[in-house]
Amino acid sequence: MKKLMLASMTLLLAGATAVAAFADADTRTHGGSYATQGGKGPWREDGQDRREDRREDRQDRRGDRGEWRAEQREDRQEWRADRRDDRQDWREDRREIREDRRDHRRDWRAERRDDRRDWREDRRDDRRDWRNDRRDDYRQRYSRHDDRRWSGYHWRPEYRYRAPRYVYPSGYRSYRWQVGHRLPPAYYGRPYYVDYRHYRLPPPPYGYHWVRVDRDVVLVAAATGLILDVLYGLYY
Repeated sequence: MKKLMLASMTLLLAGATAVAAFADADTRTHGGSYATQGGKGPWREDGQDRREDRREDRQDRRGDRGEWRAEQREDRQEWRADRRDDRQDWREDRREIREDRRDHRRDWRAERRDDRRDWREDRRDDRRDWRNDRRDDYRQRYSRHDDRRWSGYHWRPEYRYRAPRYVYPSGYRSYRWQVGHRLPPAYYGRPYYVDYRHYRLPPPPYGYHWVRVDRDVVLVAAATGLILDVLYGLYY
């Protein structure tokens, strides 16, 4: 029994010695005991480290966010500036297009006016040529047939007609008109027209009329007054 108690006491002493050695080793490893560290254990230091790490991480995240936001602002400013430049260029292009369209319209209108003016002038020339050709054709078609009542440009006395007294146009007096002369317009007004069918005179060409001049009758162009034919002494 004594031996058993002695063995138990020996084991207890050995366990206490091991525990003390382990505590001493742990104190050396962590820089002292709980009492020497001011009442702070190792888990407190780990918590502070974690807080500092979190704080640094937050600061880093804030810095990254600030840099990202600054980059975003710069990108937006550059995009807006580019958009303004694009709008200005687009407006300038539209302005140039409008100016070009105005110039084109002005040129087109000027060319159209010129074309119309040329067309009208050509049309007038064509009308003049047509009238001249027609007048020449009528002149060529006109021919006084032979008749016993006249001889050349003179009406025979035995075939003369009685007529009322002739009144000269204002400002004119007696004159012997001949073929090729130009009769003043006052002489071939409508009151002086002669009905060629009544006297059986040669039919006048288009644009011509027989008119009375004192005792004579004259074939005159209504447009120009040119005398194409004359018969002297038709009236007495």
